[in-house]
Amino acid sequence: MDESMPDSHEIVQPTSHSSYNQFVRELQQRLYDGCSVMFTIPRDVGIEVAHQVLHALREHRGCLTTYLDLSSIQSIEDFADALTNAYLDLNADGNDSLGNMNYSVHMSAQEKVDCLVELSERIAKSLDTRLVVWFHEWQEVARMDGGGDLLLKRLRGMFQLQSHVTYAFTGSRDPDPMRKFFADRGQAFYRFAVELKYPV
Repeated sequence: MDESMPDSHEIVQPTSHSSYNQFVRELQQRLYDGCSVMFTIPRDVGIEVAHQVLHALREHRGCLTTYLDLSSIQSIEDFADALTNAYLDLNADGNDSLGNMNYSVHMSAQEKVDCLVELSERIAKSLDTRLVVWFHEWQEVARMDGGGDLLLKRLRGMFQLQSHVTYAFTGSRDPDPMRKFFADRGQAFYRFAVELKYPV
């Protein structure tokens, strides 16, 4: 699991324990079944939910999982670094599946992202398992310097061709910008993920 994720202590839950459990079960099942999801959730709660869900998918469903906190990314270079570190954490968890990520020093950040996204599908497919990638604070991608829109278009083009990788996109801010990513026809990720509602 990503070192940036804190240890799970006490999960902050909504008022109804049963609605929380139902939400977590639905989230796990959708991700396992290959359905990418999006939702807004308070930041600290979102980190804890990610920890719980990804742990269950690894331990009980045999999935590969990785987590990226995008709250501090400002550029495509930052995004490429976050993706690299997240995938290296898969090896740290005892998987030798990534092998060597052979980057040329001359590769652009976008080329590194392309390489990693392609590699993620190959790995999951070769192991006949599902890889679940959790992007927390997804709305920050749109604020990046130097081509957030271009990155989103490239990512959508690659993600939609994958059969063994599933994505969770979460944000902690106003739900409208997050919803716009997936509900606005003019956006690269239009209808890519199902919107879930965290029960409050």
